[in-house]
Amino acid sequence: MNVSTLSHQSLFRAASSSNACTTTERLSSDFLIEGESLLHALLKVDGGHSDFMGCFVKGFPDQNHRAIAKLMLQADPDTERGGVLLYICPECGDIGCGAYSTRVTKTDAGYTWEDFAYENGYEEPRAIEGIGPFIFAQDAYEIALSQAAAL
Repeated sequence: MNVSTLSHQSLFRAASSSNACTTTERLSSDFLIEGESLLHALLKVDGGHSDFMGCFVKGFPDQNHRAIAKLMLQADPDTERGGVLLYICPECGDIGCGAYSTRVTKTDAGYTWEDFAYENGYEEPRAIEGIGPFIFAQDAYEIALSQAAAL
């Protein structure tokens, strides 16, 4: 069993306005596994657009608290398949715009992230092959999540 290291970095999305289309500035947390961006790894495998924010967003403490609870299995997951949303729409945070999720489980070894998928809530989830599973030691995992949520 290989234990992975979870940390985070800031994920910044600049505000913009062009041709009556406005985007909102967002500062969120990007998960790093072994120092590498999980979002970049998902995009490299899955393709598509890269306009996502992490599930921990500056200025949204209630949402951040709910996200930690889900990632620590203290609340129900976000999706019917048991997925917890990691990367969401930077405008509204709604799964309907598309989101990346993982299934979180806990054993004596710690927490595991596996079964990554792209989901939108109205089509079958699209499995992301070749990423994970990642096993995190319990104490280090809980500290990493608390740090990532403290934007």
